[in-house]
Amino acid sequence: MSSIAHPRAPADLQRRRLCMGLPALALGGMLGGCASAPASRAAPAVAVAPGEVVPFSSAGADGGLPRGWAPYVMRRDLPRTQYQTCRQDGRTVLHAQGTGTSSGLQCQVSVDPVQTPWLRWQWRVNEMDARATIGDEDISDTPTRIIIGFEGDMSRLSFRDRLIFEQVELFTGHKLPFATLMYVWDGQLPVEHVRHHERTGRVRYLVAESGESQLRQWLSVERNVMADYQRVFGEAPGRISSVGVLTDSDDLKSPTEAWYGDIGFFGRPAGA
Repeated sequence: MSSIAHPRAPADLQRRRLCMGLPALALGGMLGGCASAPASRAAPAVAVAPGEVVPFSSAGADGGLPRGWAPYVMRRDLPRTQYQTCRQDGRTVLHAQGTGTSSGLQCQVSVDPVQTPWLRWQWRVNEMDARATIGDEDISDTPTRIIIGFEGDMSRLSFRDRLIFEQVELFTGHKLPFATLMYVWDGQLPVEHVRHHERTGRVRYLVAESGESQLRQWLSVERNVMADYQRVFGEAPGRISSVGVLTDSDDLKSPTEAWYGDIGFFGRPAGA
């Protein structure tokens, strides 16, 4: 992380080191952007099956969010990324922007990855800092992340992981899932690269997009979460308990802006 001019108290430093880079579930240059609107505006009721991911397109394009999506803040010492719905390319999408910010949105779900293993979403990034990479803890900003939380037998956690989970809950008020898989757009690492979190093996990254060649266009992404989880963690997954998005820029402090389309789970790949 960037150096701080004034000294920190030991407890604050411990909290900073612990939460740094954990799924934060924990801007200028509005090219093709959305009109500003209050993030607290109430959203209309959403008709989706229980446990499914609430689509962004179900909300009004007025800066509100669909009911079921809520802010997720791990670093309370940092300003929050601004998220709001807007109209773009004929549909309602989620717009994220910030400079030096770090926070996400999370939707609680209950999804069986055996029955619906195919995860689909769309995202768009117009500009990105090519230096940013999850491969370096000090510059691990990402313009977009899709964060999937999984249930599991907590008694299987190592002593180290249980200690980390307890400390995260103590410092942030959030309980980490048994396992977290993050699909990221990275500035340097190649697609399909897998990286473990520096502090716990229960949080792992998978690069779904890399570099600047696909900027300024909507990208459709489809992943077999069941297969990805087995490859990344070396075991079968439990139920999926949460889905989150994260756009962060707290390391390099570069203006960051992104858009997310609907996220959903399906029983078969597109076109099958």
